[in-house]
Amino acid sequence: MILRKVNLRSNDMSPPEFRLAKVKEMHNGVVRVKGNANSINLLRMDGGLVGVFLGGFCVLAGIFTFFSELNNDDSGLFESAMVGLGVFLFFLAFILILTGLVSGLISSLRLLGNYYQKYWDDFTFDGVTVKSRRFQIDASEITFVRPRVGKSGDEIEFSASVRSGPKGGRELGRIVVDGFDIANMVDYLSSLFGVPLDEEELEKFLKKEGITPE
Repeated sequence: MILRKVNLRSNDMSPPEFRLAKVKEMHNGVVRVKGNANSINLLRMDGGLVGVFLGGFCVLAGIFTFFSELNNDDSGLFESAMVGLGVFLFFLAFILILTGLVSGLISSLRLLGNYYQKYWDDFTFDGVTVKSRRFQIDASEITFVRPRVGKSGDEIEFSASVRSGPKGGRELGRIVVDGFDIANMVDYLSSLFGVPLDEEELEKFLKKEGITPE
């Protein structure tokens, strides 16, 4: 297994560096946290291969059209280039619109259910209440944050699990993150919510999953 390296930050409240996750402190003091590993981005599916494939299709369609027009006796170099560019832009716009519609549909379906009660993909914290879309959680219920991993076939999902009660207690929500971000996110959320960090448990988890802190 390839060892992945992460940075364990010192014990301060400034956000650490993340690979995909984003932390922003807004002007009113509210903190916004986005895991970004579970966001709906069809072009990033399968490690970005879908985006590369669709982008390559647009380029090849444009090049094919260019040479087809160039072989036409009635078309010059400039006219062929313009037609090829037009085909490229047409397919590119079509793919972006299509992916936007699909992403919007999935987001709407998530809003209708209880998805954002369990998955805090994009939440805010004002020092008292955690807000994940239409769901609100009293932060006083949070007692610890632990790393977790879910595996289904070749799919691996890392997340920082925010929990209530004694060790092992009830999960209030989870922030799905990239494997590179899991240690920093658990550490940061523990500080943000003012709960103790089980460093020994975190180190064992990182070692087990082949994630090596620097």
